[in-house]
Amino acid sequence: MAVNTKTEYALRALIEIHTSGHISAQKICEAQSLPKKYIEHLLALLKAAGMVNSSPGSLGGYTLSKPPEEISFADILRAVEDNSYTASCSESSGRHCVGDGCHLSPFFNELESKLQEIFMSYSLSDILKIWERKNT
Repeated sequence: MAVNTKTEYALRALIEIHTSGHISAQKICEAQSLPKKYIEHLLALLKAAGMVNSSPGSLGGYTLSKPPEEISFADILRAVEDNSYTASCSESSGRHCVGDGCHLSPFFNELESKLQEIFMSYSLSDILKIWERKNT
């Protein structure tokens, strides 16, 4: 399964924030070898979605605004505007197949619904546990 870089980088930033408790965008970028402008943009999206708090200044940085158990993978996808898992031919995408009367849209609607259930079932806490198992 291909993961959009927005989602991957957002997850990596969230892991750094959780691990550090309070961390600057610069430190996230250094720890994860990520581009600062891109991370600052993603952090702004995560903040707007209510997942992180920020404090300004030389001692400023980012913290999680809610427990990792309350942040789902689906929430992260929405926050960073990753629509790569939305079928091009479905009700939620607003796009439809080329030609008259698409007979595949019911299938894609059902597939999208099942994917959404899976994405909602994984919290940032679950992702952190998997990450920790792999990195210990």
